[in-house]
Amino acid sequence: MFKWLTSFTYGIEDKAAEIDTIYRLACKYYENVVSKEAILANVTKDDHILCIGGGICPFSAILFHQRTGAKVTVIDNNESCIPRARSVIERLGLDEYVHVCHQDGACCDISLSDYSVVHIALQVDPIDSVFSSIESQIAPGTKLLVRRPKKVLSATSSKLQERLMSCCAYVNHNTRNIGATFLYVKQPA
Repeated sequence: MFKWLTSFTYGIEDKAAEIDTIYRLACKYYENVVSKEAILANVTKDDHILCIGGGICPFSAILFHQRTGAKVTVIDNNESCIPRARSVIERLGLDEYVHVCHQDGACCDISLSDYSVVHIALQVDPIDSVFSSIESQIAPGTKLLVRRPKKVLSATSSKLQERLMSCCAYVNHNTRNIGATFLYVKQPA
């Protein structure tokens, strides 16, 4: 993933975490994406979602809860994001439903059996190892939603993306950066 994209995203999130008008505008970018993802994975209020990669302003996690009523836990490996993300969630009055923790998706120390849906954000890197780590730990039937960039933003096609394209349902997005979200469902061994 291009480092400039991550830096740009953090810049927007930084402003959105502080200014309600910018938050509402930036949130619009994710509204249709999250709606399509929730439909693709048939997310309901009975689900518990793990969002890997929330950043300073965890738009997707917030929208998943608002759209579906599902409980959401967000992890991010950037420790400096955590207090700001918690502050945004508290300001919105969602701290009972959306929780934020400092964790690395490639080596989760949390029990993944608690989650029925795992969402992997676009900027998660390295995506292949994070996906492999999560996929090896989740229970059969758990749904993984994996965002992938538009082709123009991909320097090379990862083996993961090729694998997902060959076996998974997906939705395309009409955004600047997110090309598609793939739905991978863990099968019994």
